[in-house]
Amino acid sequence: MDIDSVKELLHQNNFRITYERELVLDTFLKTEKIVTPAQLFELVQRKHVRVGLTTVYRLLEVLTKLDLTTPFLVNGEIYYTFCTHQHHHHFICLHCRRVQDVFECLPFQNISRYGTMTSHKIDLFGYCVTCEREPSQEVKH
Repeated sequence: MDIDSVKELLHQNNFRITYERELVLDTFLKTEKIVTPAQLFELVQRKHVRVGLTTVYRLLEVLTKLDLTTPFLVNGEIYYTFCTHQHHHHFICLHCRRVQDVFECLPFQNISRYGTMTSHKIDLFGYCVTCEREPSQEVKH
């Protein structure tokens, strides 16, 4: 999903796109890692634009309500990643924080013994191929 599609969806949901919000959105969309609101704020600040931390939180809140971002709890801190509406899961590297979308679904055998499944969400945490090759720096989930 490109920035114009996201802006249109935000507009349809009565969320006004200011220059500052668009800059935060653009920065977030280009980030391939999970980020905390403070980290996203810092990335935007590097572009020498004055944006309040509240603007970052508000945008993430609206994107979460529209299912365009997914929050993750890692080491007691909430991180976010941008998501499309297409059904998928995430593989999050605990070392470099890179997010990879996983479009395959695991087979659920004997799930009917628990009830009727209508949807599912699976997030996988571990170490990406690149970080597996580097010396281990243990980060707990």
